Amino acid sequence: QRSYASSEQSTAARPPARPSSPHRVDSAEAWECLARKGEIEKHIAAAGRLRSASAAAASHVADARFAALLALDSAGMVALETVPGFFEPALLPVLAALDARQRDLDVRGAVGEIGVYHGRSFVPLALLRREGEAAVAVDCFEEQQHNRDESGCGNEAAFNATLERFCCAHDVVSVACDSTQLAPADLLAAARGPIRLLSVDGSHTEEAVLADLSLAAAALAGGGVVILDDAVNADWPGVVSGLARHVFEAGEGEDRRLLPFALGYNKAFLCTARWQAVYGEALAPLGRKRARFLGHDCAVLPLGWIAAHFAND
Repeated sequence: QRSYASSEQSTAARPPARPSSPHRVDSAEAWECLARKGEIEKHIAAAGRLRSASAAAASHVADARFAALLALDSAGMVALETVPGFFEPALLPVLAALDARQRDLDVRGAVGEIGVYHGRSFVPLALLRREGEAAVAVDCFEEQQHNRDESGCGNEAAFNATLERFCCAHDVVSVACDSTQLAPADLLAAARGPIRLLSVDGSHTEEAVLADLSLAAAALAGGGVVILDDAVNADWPGVVSGLARHVFEAGEGEDRRLLPFALGYNKAFLCTARWQAVYGEALAPLGRKRARFLGHDCAVLPLGWIAAHFAND
């Protein structure tokens, strides 16, 4: 993304090549495909809008380290991209917008993630914390017998090293377990109370996603947001199946059921019904259009470079 994000760059510039494999279209091939379709200008314009959104979001972020990540070609962002895992840089202004709205509404609580891998997507959440807020990381780590679909082999030592590298290891509680067997009371205890921002990126089977969303709903603060990874990724159909069951099946009380308010960057953004319009409005400036998803009006954000061209290859 950094390779073409500046509108001053020539359209002849090439993004850095990624390692080729029998299953991957490398960056040069993707760029040539875009050139043939006359799409380069659109991507440069979109990247320019992303930079504008990032700059605007940075002015509202309290933590200077997160603000530094929002400068997409900063040393901090380059360093984050060296951490194994998937994280779309364009998600940073989205997280900043959600955090800003929560600050406006005085929504408080911990941040957290189910399925942290090596911490690439956990770091931005940890950097968004306010004074006194904890961060909780749930992963089976080396206990890979719980990783039913092999959706990512975690490593607790590597995760802790990432936290130290980005100076955000304080007040982080790691819970090494099968998240589908974790009781809400235990998650709340680890987080020292309800959670206001929770990423769900655990096992991608339908049953595991359903269990993780039920856990998230039970631990979420009033006005909290859940970010579900791979929600519309054809490589992991269990995610959207689990989400659909959570939305439509009886089981959660109406005041706890998580419903979508936005889609984009390979994620579904969820909250309870009371807050859908509030957060949908917060992300509207970053959206491309609006559409119905699982019976709910949602802001549709861009798909993202990583999801569009590399997915999980």
